[in-house]
Amino acid sequence: MENDIIQWITDIPQNLQALLGGLYNPVALIAKIIAILVITFLLVKFGSKMIKKALEKQKSFKLKPDEKRIDTMSTLLVSIFRYTVYILSGVAILTLLTNALNLQSIMAAAGIGGIAVGFGAQSLIKDVISGAFIVFENQYSVGDNVTLEGRTGFVEEIELRVTKVRDSRGDLHIIPNGEIKKVTNHSRGNKTVIVDIPLAYKVDINRAFETADRVCKSVSKEFDTIVEEPRVLGITELGKDNLTLRITAKTVPGEHWGVERRIRKLVKEEFDRENIEFFDRYKVVLDGTEGGE
Repeated sequence: MENDIIQWITDIPQNLQALLGGLYNPVALIAKIIAILVITFLLVKFGSKMIKKALEKQKSFKLKPDEKRIDTMSTLLVSIFRYTVYILSGVAILTLLTNALNLQSIMAAAGIGGIAVGFGAQSLIKDVISGAFIVFENQYSVGDNVTLEGRTGFVEEIELRVTKVRDSRGDLHIIPNGEIKKVTNHSRGNKTVIVDIPLAYKVDINRAFETADRVCKSVSKEFDTIVEEPRVLGITELGKDNLTLRITAKTVPGEHWGVERRIRKLVKEEFDRENIEFFDRYKVVLDGTEGGE
């Protein structure tokens, strides 16, 4: 029985050739190409999952690794694996077509075309090399808030050829690595909080200082992300119509916006309670117009 099954499997090509006649070779060629495409799809899908799963396990180790670095290496290795599979599949399909259609002489005569493709591939090589330097020099990692070529957002993926950045609106910007000339990384080092308060000249500046100081003490108790407590820096500008009182602090990366918003809210509430007047540019313009009449 086993020998009959083996013999039946062995005879499949001959049986199909007898059944299809002259269509056998084209059908066989198409079937092989489809098989390569299916294998390519499965390899990319499951191989990518295995790479991500293997690197994800490192986050659970006792010695806590840099999670952003692991995510970066994960996206990069997946990209390298995907490109490798695609290239090998392309070569396999091209080889099948060349042998089936007797294109050896044509391929040999395509040297000029190969040179043209080589020039076109220069940008690809540039992107790949730039991507390697970005990763090795640790310029930014997945999850960092960066500005690349005028686009600001969080890095979602660093691939072999491109970097993907998602901005605050949700738009995804795909930037070739070779075009990235300047990188501003907003996620490295502590961030400075700066809140400028425009005040009218007629306010009691000592009361304004005391009120602002109370706000600073209140905010410092609310946030555990503050590394340098809020303080009243002082008057930073004496303008034509108003003066500027500045409050500063420092937070861990990415947390300064929330602290700034909280300080502004409390400043408005406390200054209103103390009847400390903010500078109103619109009111100054109207008063000036009325006086001119």
